[in-house]
Amino acid sequence: MTELFYPEETTVAVIFTRIANFLSNDYEINVICGPEFYDKNKVNFKDKYDLSDKITVYRTNTINLDKNSLIQRTLKVLLLSFQMSFMVLKKVPKNGTVILATNPAPLLILISFIKIWKNIQLHILVHDVFPENTIPAQIFRNDKSLIYKGLKRLFDKAYSRADHLISIGRDMQEVLLKKTIRFRKRPSISVVPNWSNSIDTKLDLNIKSLYAKHQNKIIFQYSGNIGRVQGLDVLIDAFLAANNPNTHLIIRGTGALYPSIENLIESKNIENITLLGGFSRNQESEILSDCHISIVSLSRGMFGLGVPSKTYNLLAAGKPILFLGEPNSEISLMINEFKIGWSFNISNKKEIIEFFNSLGSESIPDIMLKGEMARSLSENQFEENNVLNLLKKQIEKHFL
Repeated sequence: MTELFYPEETTVAVIFTRIANFLSNDYEINVICGPEFYDKNKVNFKDKYDLSDKITVYRTNTINLDKNSLIQRTLKVLLLSFQMSFMVLKKVPKNGTVILATNPAPLLILISFIKIWKNIQLHILVHDVFPENTIPAQIFRNDKSLIYKGLKRLFDKAYSRADHLISIGRDMQEVLLKKTIRFRKRPSISVVPNWSNSIDTKLDLNIKSLYAKHQNKIIFQYSGNIGRVQGLDVLIDAFLAANNPNTHLIIRGTGALYPSIENLIESKNIENITLLGGFSRNQESEILSDCHISIVSLSRGMFGLGVPSKTYNLLAAGKPILFLGEPNSEISLMINEFKIGWSFNISNKKEIIEFFNSLGSESIPDIMLKGEMARSLSENQFEENNVLNLLKKQIEKHFL
């Protein structure tokens, strides 16, 4: 069960499509999901991985609302959650097994009640932790709000009713344990990371930036969602404060903060930052290769609330990672453990500025070495089939 599924190209859609295809080799798989297309600008997208003909897909219909408007998005997810719940009542047999995504969020509460009545074995693959993620997203100012407290109580109980929570990071495992530890009946929690596909990601160490005048500079690139929890304000402020003539920053993607960043660049005539729009997954390998250092950032307060899946694709592209976020979060741990980049506390802007200012042509050998180590890690530890086999084993442990 997932709001987004094939042929969407959002990360969650691709992940659940791969999981469904993989499990369909051994099990009968039915998918309950939302309608096509989440992103109306990508209706011509065709994933090179076809959906297995062994899979049956049941789609809901819903009204077309703006996903970037908080009010319209809230109405949409409420409607979609009820529609998908009704489909569960009709399509999922008693004693069936459900693998549930964490979006749309209200669906978790509804399924937690349906689980009791139909005795469903429930596995939740956690990519977002609600409502904790609403605070760094600035939907709630802090955790003192009565509405927030009420939501947290409801969702903590819903999580506790699952049989199995699948965390995508060690920091997230800590958060999930805290959410459920006070309940008498608690789910087991396992860690299964996202994956990379180094087989299909061409390793290209030549930087082919669209802007020839930047060819002698160290190119940083942020690619992905330009949203409220990515900490891009800190990234941009630190990069501009450093003003290192040996570096250039490229930001690629779409999201709620795109217009404000575009306005900043234009109004201040900023020349060392280039803002580009979104790109299709078919372009991903080429675009991820078009830099020296890739950036992954998460705003303050995001510890354990998400692990950007693009991190693993950056490893496959052979790019070292600059991570700005909370200390001891999953990506920070991985970078420090395997020496594949640099990790800074996003609250320590001074250290980030010093890092940007430390780079020059003499830094290239170290950058290349860290990139080689990233590619090796992708091939040896985070390859798609290895991770999907781990996921399958964790799910099968709970079969009666």
